[in-house]
Amino acid sequence: MFTAKNRAFTFAEGRPAWQTKSAFTHRETAKEARSTVKNTLAPCGRGQNLLANECELKNSGEGADKSALTHGETAKDAHDSLRHPELVSGSHHAASLEDVTPHQVRTKLARRSLSPTILSRKGRGMRAAFTLAEVLITLAVIGVVAALTLPGLIQNHNEKAWSTAKDLWEKKLTETVRRMNTDGVMTGHNTTEDFMDTFKQYMKVIKTCDNTDINKCYSPKVVTTGKNDDPMEIETDSLTSASSMGLKEWQTNTNTMSFVVADGTTVIMAYQPECPYADPIEDTGSQVSCMGYMVDINGKKGPNRVGKDIQLSSGVAFSTCDNPIGDMCWSTDFAPTAINTCSDGTEEDKAYDQTGDSNSYCATNYWAGAKKACDQKNMELPTIAQLAQLASELYVNSSDGSAVTIGANESKSNLKVKDQYKDNPPLTLGYGYWSSEEYRTLYAYGRGFYTSYSNWANYYKGASYRRAVCISN
Repeated sequence: MFTAKNRAFTFAEGRPAWQTKSAFTHRETAKEARSTVKNTLAPCGRGQNLLANECELKNSGEGADKSALTHGETAKDAHDSLRHPELVSGSHHAASLEDVTPHQVRTKLARRSLSPTILSRKGRGMRAAFTLAEVLITLAVIGVVAALTLPGLIQNHNEKAWSTAKDLWEKKLTETVRRMNTDGVMTGHNTTEDFMDTFKQYMKVIKTCDNTDINKCYSPKVVTTGKNDDPMEIETDSLTSASSMGLKEWQTNTNTMSFVVADGTTVIMAYQPECPYADPIEDTGSQVSCMGYMVDINGKKGPNRVGKDIQLSSGVAFSTCDNPIGDMCWSTDFAPTAINTCSDGTEEDKAYDQTGDSNSYCATNYWAGAKKACDQKNMELPTIAQLAQLASELYVNSSDGSAVTIGANESKSNLKVKDQYKDNPPLTLGYGYWSSEEYRTLYAYGRGFYTSYSNWANYYKGASYRRAVCISN
């Protein structure tokens, strides 16, 4: 058996002075700890009281035995146990000192000196590290939150950028028009091309394209809102005139042009030749209205949507209908090309008129040619009743301007064209127009549209001077 004195002495050599399952009481254990610390401390130089093994390290330099430091830490733990004896004695039951080996004591003391971050989370108040599962769950939550919030943040950023770019374009355009008006060069241009030659001297334009090559300067397709707020795709190469951009009130069918500004903005523009003169001093900005335009403030980048990155000037509007009249959708009128519906013609052409294919008109069948042209537009020739409905929309009584109703088989005079169509009628006046209905073998019904009257009639199918207009089917 070791005596208390021997146990205290051997602890200074790295051997335990007490054990967790000590048979001593708490008070006796604490007393031994104080004795151990007292015996372990030794003077080390003048005015210093360090652990003996720390003095040994200090005297021996970097090459000192590392075990001395371990002994010192063990003595320090013994000193700490004076304040926390419960950490030393884990049991009130008696046990023999010989039951615990020195290795077991060193192991227990070493565990107490470990960093708290690697201890079990069940340790006494010590911190624990995050597990891999916890890290993955956290990252997953962050990802979900980002997926929910980032699209909205990006959209808000884009809308602010588009709004800012739109304001800059309008300021730049207004300043350009002001300078042009001050110099007296805003008016007097007969075409959009003539106007653009002057416009380029006041705004830095790096590329221009005429109405046959619009897509070389502008995106080929844009999206706008049509009837019932349904998205509608517009082929921009079809925007070749002011009327195709909805500017029919300009009383002109002037061509459009597209161009690219130095900052990347792209524009499709039509100029109004009848642009009114403005006083260069008192009115310098209102002539912006002499231009109808569709501007894409970020060039050919997406989303190419009206109201987003694409802005329209006042008056510009798009429709899936080339020529809306009332609640009907009509094509622009045209002179049809004759086709051969005789027995020696193609099967496709013969299908447009299957009656009297041996008659004299069949080699130059203009009526059948009109039917074929409407079919190629995914439209059709109107009936007699539909042509009468068009006439009722076009005319009013010449005496009092009251509305008129014209029947399918009715002719009416003392008419005048409505004011809204007076200078820009929806079809060319002075001609008879084909209907889809036949009258015998050689003839088809039609209606004449003139400045002061409209009549229904039947026309010889080989007549080359009749015109046609199609209606959506």
